[in-house]
Amino acid sequence: MTLREAIPHLSGLPAWEAVLGHLETERDSALSDFQDYELLDNPQRLARLGGEIAALDRLLRSFNELSNVPDPA
Repeated sequence: MTLREAIPHLSGLPAWEAVLGHLETERDSALSDFQDYELLDNPQRLARLGGEIAALDRLLRSFNELSNVPDPA
């Protein structure tokens, strides 16, 4: 089974919703860290934070796109 096939079957399961909720919470937390002046003064930490946000956002968008794809079977 591929990820594309598995995601639609996971949608709606309480455990899957908990995983997505956790990813969204982590992304929102990282976004709020941009308000921390200590991170804004450190380019390495800022770059790491930006990469973390991008990765979490990419995962959430991919899972959302895959969950809306009709089952190929």
